[in-house]
Amino acid sequence: MTRFALILATCFAFPATAQVLIDEDERQFMVKVLSKIQMESIQRSVEMCGYMGRDDDGRLTITEILDGTEATCTLPDWPKWDVYASFHTHSSYSRNYDSEVPSTLDLESDESSGINGWISTPGGRLWYHDSEVMTAYMVCNVGCLPQDPDFVDEPRGTIKPSYSYRALVKREGE
Repeated sequence: MTRFALILATCFAFPATAQVLIDEDERQFMVKVLSKIQMESIQRSVEMCGYMGRDDDGRLTITEILDGTEATCTLPDWPKWDVYASFHTHSSYSRNYDSEVPSTLDLESDESSGINGWISTPGGRLWYHDSEVMTAYMVCNVGCLPQDPDFVDEPRGTIKPSYSYRALVKREGE
């Protein structure tokens, strides 16, 4: 199998309108990692974050997972191995945040580090963002990861299968 497998960014809820190349091993690994920390993040109402990549033996690995606040998380120190992406949860459901989509800060932070990012939402969505093209892609829709029992699917407007950075800026301004 080649390093990259073609994954539909909208594999669970949308027709094949947006596609992105995502490493299949990385996707499966991040689903496991975020599934494990999602409920703790929701129960404690904090974001949780870290880095993922490959160690010197080529195995997928993560840094320690740090706790943040309800709406932020400061990443750990940069590890010595090859970092591919950051990852973080979007805490518990709150009407105060548009937490079902990545934020512009999510993309900006990873772009400045030259890595991509993975984000889980209170509704159980999984997002991947490519910092090279500054676009976020929904990998799977509501409920594909553990979900906040208090979650109400009432996002501002329709959740699209992908967002450019410019579209996220516009969404945040609405």
